[in-house]
Amino acid sequence: MKLDESDLDFRLLHLFITIYDQGSVTAAASVLGVGQPTVSHGLERLRKIMGDPLFVRAGRGIIPTAHASEMAPRIRQMMEEMRSLTRLNAFDPHNSEHSLHCVIGANDYDVTVVLSQLFQRLQSYRADVSLRIRPVRSYQEQVAKLRDGSFDLTIAADYRGDAGDIIQRALFDEDIKCYYDPAFHPRPPDTLDRYCAASHARIVFGDDESAPIDEALAQMGRSRRTVLQVSSFHMIPRLIAGTAVMATLPSRLADTVMAGFASCRCPLELPSVQFYQSWHVRNAASAGHRWLRDQIFQIARSVANSGGKQEDGPRV
Repeated sequence: MKLDESDLDFRLLHLFITIYDQGSVTAAASVLGVGQPTVSHGLERLRKIMGDPLFVRAGRGIIPTAHASEMAPRIRQMMEEMRSLTRLNAFDPHNSEHSLHCVIGANDYDVTVVLSQLFQRLQSYRADVSLRIRPVRSYQEQVAKLRDGSFDLTIAADYRGDAGDIIQRALFDEDIKCYYDPAFHPRPPDTLDRYCAASHARIVFGDDESAPIDEALAQMGRSRRTVLQVSSFHMIPRLIAGTAVMATLPSRLADTVMAGFASCRCPLELPSVQFYQSWHVRNAASAGHRWLRDQIFQIARSVANSGGKQEDGPRV
């Protein structure tokens, strides 16, 4: 039977190194826990593959040939690399030699509520951790970019899908409030009539211009007048300050983005929005990504404790 380099496997390499270290076929068999004929047969296969005797007799023992001595360090390195393929690399955030570079799909709400805390927390660790934050324009884009690797994970509202290769973990629920300048609204716009009579600003990401609020109003035979449409929560206060325009936005922005504005309950009965972190199954077992996801979940737990419900388990 003709043998070539394709016949090399980990067991043959391990056998070679054991013989090399022990200087004896008999001793190698004892270390490996096999019979001497098995080691002799394996050595004969190696000799045919390498085209070299590898070990020659010297007194009562054997010594490696020059070619075997040259190969030994390379084979040790190869074996270690092969072992690394079968184990998950650990990630130690306190080790300056460890690194993690992650692309997160998120919008400015998620940055304000979660990622700002995450970034501050990361500064206390010695590992080389860097983040790239990119916007999520649509649910379809979110799933597509998780699949093609453009995003390592996302923080966003439920992507409204059932993709078996995307894992989601619920972070927290969010309700909405009406924000307005009280100088232009003597009475809070907390009734449906006052709400519909007001001028509105709204957030739209991407090309999908449908909004749950407008859909709910349409089902009631009502509508609102939208005079401003933007793609960022942070644009809203800069644009509507000192005007009669109001905005219906997440309640957790009251003390940050919308600080200084008055607020009231929204007169529409709308279900709360649940936010998730999502990732592709390819990153599920990555030690670094798993550590970062846990950091995000810990922050989300503290956010959730300020109000709303939270689930602990991931879903696929």
